[in-house]
Parts: sequence; C-alpha cells; structure tokens
Amino acid sequence: MAADRGRRIAAIVLIVMLLLPLPATVLPGSPTAIRVAGVPLLWWYAALIAPLTAAVAVLLARGLR
Repeated sequence: MAADRGRRIAAIVLIVMLLLPLPATVLPGSPTAIRVAGVPLLWWYAALIAPLTAAVAVLLARGLR
C-alpha cells in the first residue's frame, strides 16, 4: 500500500512539474522573462528546479516502499 501511495505522489509531482511552465508563459507581465543572475527564470526552472524536485520526488517514493 505505501509503495502505491509513494508512486502515485511521485507521478503527480512529476506531471505538475511538466505542466507548470505552460501557464507561466501566458501570464501577464511575462514572469518567465524575469532574469536571475542574468539568466531567465524559465531556464532556472528547466535546468535546476524541476530536475531537483523530480529527483527528490523519486527518492521519496522509493523510500516509502
């Protein structure tokens, strides 16, 4: 039971991480064009935040088994 729950949570987190940038690109004021350290926020999300969150979700899902 715990393994199924962990996998379900990990799958939901991964799907949300994939879908999150889509609505951000159409928000008024273009929040994805904001730059942090000279690099667009969308790049930080794609290169750092989403992969780290996905890795943590998978590790937590494996830990719940």
